[in-house]
Amino acid sequence: MRRLALIALPLMLAACGDAPDGSADDITAADDGAMGEDNPMADATLELQGTGIVIPAQSGFEELAVPFGSARAPTEATLGNVLGRAVDETDTPNDCGLTYTAYEGLSLNFRDGQFVGYWAEPPYVPETTRAAMLADENIRMVEDSTVGPEFVMGAEEVPDIGGLFTGEGDDASVQALWAGENCIAR
Repeated sequence: MRRLALIALPLMLAACGDAPDGSADDITAADDGAMGEDNPMADATLELQGTGIVIPAQSGFEELAVPFGSARAPTEATLGNVLGRAVDETDTPNDCGLTYTAYEGLSLNFRDGQFVGYWAEPPYVPETTRAAMLADENIRMVEDSTVGPEFVMGAEEVPDIGGLFTGEGDDASVQALWAGENCIAR
């Protein structure tokens, strides 16, 4: 199984779960069959950050950072080792000037051949409630959002990661997370 740790939320996740040694909880995702049992990176953990994506050092492999600004081909090759095969991609820019490569639950956005953002959905979002998320002082709702129950994580002046809940109730779950450039109709 692949696991995803969201290091933007270590304190919140540690407070809401049984994280060993104060580290962030791992979120378990079902293996979609794209990765073979003989693939040493099949159980790798990803860290979604406000500045890109990191595959931390694990299972004898060195840390691999894929910051925003990285070239498209190496970004796809590095993350493809963990995410499996792409399910969709385009080289034709959308209305926002972005192209993308989509994997099950995670889309990578590119502008002029450079990695500039991501959009994550289950299984790459925290499995927790709106109430638990909003208990963290670094997570707050976006007032008068036109895209739904939107929240941001990080410093109030410059949030790192944005997201949506599935609804308004305390038991609503996380629908999506994003960072960097995304084409969101507002």
